[in-house]
Amino acid sequence: MKSAFLFLTACAAVIAATQAFAAEPVLRVKGKLSAFDGTVMRLQTLPAKGAKAGEDFSVSVTQETRYVGSAPSSFSAIKVGDYAGVAVSEGRGGSLTAQDVYLYADALRGTGEGRFPEGERLLVNGTVTAVKPTAPEDRNDGSLTIHYRGAVLSNAGAGRTVCEGRASPPAYASPLACQADAVIQVKPGAKVSALSVGGKDLLKPGVLVTVAMTKAAGDKNVGVGVVVEPAEQPPETAKNGPVEKPQSSP
Repeated sequence: MKSAFLFLTACAAVIAATQAFAAEPVLRVKGKLSAFDGTVMRLQTLPAKGAKAGEDFSVSVTQETRYVGSAPSSFSAIKVGDYAGVAVSEGRGGSLTAQDVYLYADALRGTGEGRFPEGERLLVNGTVTAVKPTAPEDRNDGSLTIHYRGAVLSNAGAGRTVCEGRASPPAYASPLACQADAVIQVKPGAKVSALSVGGKDLLKPGVLVTVAMTKAAGDKNVGVGVVVEPAEQPPETAKNGPVEKPQSSP
């Protein structure tokens, strides 16, 4: 029996709407693309928590595989009405601080709506209803309010309740479904990325990809959704040797 689910990335978190068999678990892995022949991606897992990078592994793509491109953006680009996803850390009293912010293109609106854990992170996806920069002259950080639909209202202790889980399509929403507003602090340095619908042409050696994959016959990895980030750029070096630090006047 098939059921719809939404793929979100990354870095991430994860991230495009996809469909798969409910009985098949979906594994999300981030890696560096070393080769792609149009059918099979060769990937090398990235180091995690100080561990060494893993060995190469392969993931096949199909006609149903969805591709999403990721490009650098900024807090100042976020506006009311945007559909956004935020990977957050939760502090005392339920305060939320952004680790990564994802701005979805209109074609991806509705992706992964809700509040739910993804790996070691908590994700909140919904519609931006307020953007408050730290100051009028400083639009690089501040706070976001995201309105979202969730699956169930849970007791969070100390008299608090939290709307949690992935939202189902309105036609299939449970009577326990809920709606809420999440106020999220976005501090200087938080990564903001813009996501858009893409295709196989995004898969060039050197790019970073987050793959949502399932297992097929013969233990074969099959990609359901792929989020592609630009290739890492080497640090810039001065063309004429090292730059000396300016000396103060005596």
